[in-house]
Amino acid sequence: MKELKIVILVLLLGIIQVSRAQRADGMSAQMTGVTEPDELPAQPVAQEPLAEAEEMAMEALPSSTAVRQVADSRDQVVLLIGDSMADGLGARFNDYAVKNGFEFHSIVWYGSTTRDWAIASDLQYQIARVRPTFVIISLGTNDLGYYDYGRREDAIRTILSRIGDIPYVWIGPLPWNKVKDRTIVNVIRDCTGGERFFDSSSVVCSRIDGIHPTRQAAASWVDEIAEWMGNPGLTANPIGLVKPDYTTRFRHDELHAVGYHGRR
Repeated sequence: MKELKIVILVLLLGIIQVSRAQRADGMSAQMTGVTEPDELPAQPVAQEPLAEAEEMAMEALPSSTAVRQVADSRDQVVLLIGDSMADGLGARFNDYAVKNGFEFHSIVWYGSTTRDWAIASDLQYQIARVRPTFVIISLGTNDLGYYDYGRREDAIRTILSRIGDIPYVWIGPLPWNKVKDRTIVNVIRDCTGGERFFDSSSVVCSRIDGIHPTRQAAASWVDEIAEWMGNPGLTANPIGLVKPDYTTRFRHDELHAVGYHGRR
């Protein structure tokens, strides 16, 4: 009997030791975070960006006008071409050239229209001669009163194609009491875009003969144009121009009378 009790006691001690070992293994697994491969936590599913978030991101981007750089007028080569209105404009733009340190050239053709400049080769000639970095066009006054808008539009687009990638502004005609229909203004703007067209329809000028501005009025007109040209929110190719407080002696590169037919 005594021997049987000893055997039973040994067996009981063995069972207790095994049970304690199993519990210890389980606790160790919990403490170390060991898991079987098929028990790995599920990976988070990638979320598509919300449409609202995309719209907000697009709205946060700067507008094209916000990133425009105002060009330094120094070292610029500016070419002005146009009809008789360019006569008064040229004198004041020359004041700006002296004040701001850029090279200035002007070609005046009295009585010329957009079609005259499109047919003749004067513009190509002057661009090749001067190699301008900026072009100013003053045409449209002598196109007032014509109703062949399709032909005028073709002429305007021809002029712009010859200017190509050179930055430019087109100065629209002043109001003229003799001609009420100003459709040509809209035709020009449609071709150039509003950011390359200075609309002179609301400019008030004293006139010499009812059409052409006085020298002082032309200077004030140019001052308005120059201020607009320097505003990156209004014009496509802003150029900084400091207003001069003096006048200069000036002579156009070329001055052609009404009978001139242009280079062919």
